[in-house]
Amino acid sequence: MNLFPISLTMDKEEIKILGMDLSQINSISKIENTFDLIKNLEKILNFYFESANFQNDQNILENILIIGERKKLHLGKNVKIEGFTIINLTKGDVYISDNTILKNFNSIEGPAFIGENNLIDSATIRGPFISGKVCKISGEVEESIFFDYVNKHHYGFIGHSIICRWVNLGAGTTNSDLKNNYSTVKIYNGESFVDSGMQKLGSIIGEHTRTAIGTMINTGTVIGPFSNIFLDIKNKKYIKPFSWGDETNIYDIEKLIEDIKKVMIRRNEIPDKNYIERVKNLYTIYSSELSS
Repeated sequence: MNLFPISLTMDKEEIKILGMDLSQINSISKIENTFDLIKNLEKILNFYFESANFQNDQNILENILIIGERKKLHLGKNVKIEGFTIINLTKGDVYISDNTILKNFNSIEGPAFIGENNLIDSATIRGPFISGKVCKISGEVEESIFFDYVNKHHYGFIGHSIICRWVNLGAGTTNSDLKNNYSTVKIYNGESFVDSGMQKLGSIIGEHTRTAIGTMINTGTVIGPFSNIFLDIKNKKYIKPFSWGDETNIYDIEKLIEDIKKVMIRRNEIPDKNYIERVKNLYTIYSSELSS
């Protein structure tokens, strides 16, 4: 199982989706590459909804228009809908987890799982979609997985993509998920470019990566973890870990660690020594590639 670049920053035992580990997910649908998570996202979500036992659903009726069967909408504790929201259940269930706030105008189409302590603000979410805990989501999102602490609190489109922990997408960051000639998308798997067999495939963005305002991302682009992207990368298909600006420059390691701490403290988290050591070990490997 090749889960590049997720596996650079998370051991396979750590990688969980909807509380399920990789062996459980693999039993639902075979996962051989990272992009298989997107290919099989609807199956994973449907399995979760069929087997889950939801409790304590709130009966929120204000500021909400439900299309489809109400029983397919599941609300955790202290969910607040502060702006008008359309929830379309005709294609699948929607679960909105504890302490999540929906403000301004939103549209959510199932199947979709919104994690705990999310802020959904002026968003159009088209399922299948999963977000982890403490995410901020605005703009347009389609058929994607957001791991914990993803910040997309601006306009822009992200589709058929995997966004890893602690990624911050600047205003207007947009990815393509369909080639102009409609051919299947090739994507980098850590060793070589492989044909995904998918006509629609967006981007896979590694942990603690940040993009500047207006960043345009090509179809099937992989951006390695710990990158700070503020130059033009729209013609690139692979950005190495620890890239600064684009793939031609290296993020200073001391500056990076300082920035990681700043980002995590804003969410009341502190990186432990093992995590920092892992970052440094990865840096030793990839800094030589970037400088060559």
